[in-house]
Amino acid sequence: MKAHYQKLFAYNTWANDRFAEVIGQMKVSDTEILRLFSHIANAQVIWLERLQDQYNTVGVWDEYNTEKAIEMAKESSLALETFVSQAEAFDNTVVYKNSKGHQFETGASDILTHVANHGTHHRGQIATLLRKKEITPPASDFIFFVR
Repeated sequence: MKAHYQKLFAYNTWANDRFAEVIGQMKVSDTEILRLFSHIANAQVIWLERLQDQYNTVGVWDEYNTEKAIEMAKESSLALETFVSQAEAFDNTVVYKNSKGHQFETGASDILTHVANHGTHHRGQIATLLRKKEITPPASDFIFFVR
């Protein structure tokens, strides 16, 4: 299971980096694109903190300028890769509170799967917004990563 998650989060970092490159080269900041990219980074930070039994240091929808959003996405992506590579078990239950203060218990493997899928979902939304601006989004399907 560890090898699966190591590959999945290497892919996540690769895909986030590809989008960060395009977003960083945009001539004009797009608030919706930055809002979604910031959200990807925030979610990665929040879920990693929950996995490590820490408190949330960022809000789910906190927004950043281009440089900060890219920096946070990069740092949180690499931190997730490190977490996965150092994890000893993926079947433990994580107890946490969501952004509304409700307590939940979720398996670590389910959280990790959610984080990876969550990023993919929002990168897809960003790709649509880039196309509307006549900017070609990066190819970021998993198959492109493994080829």
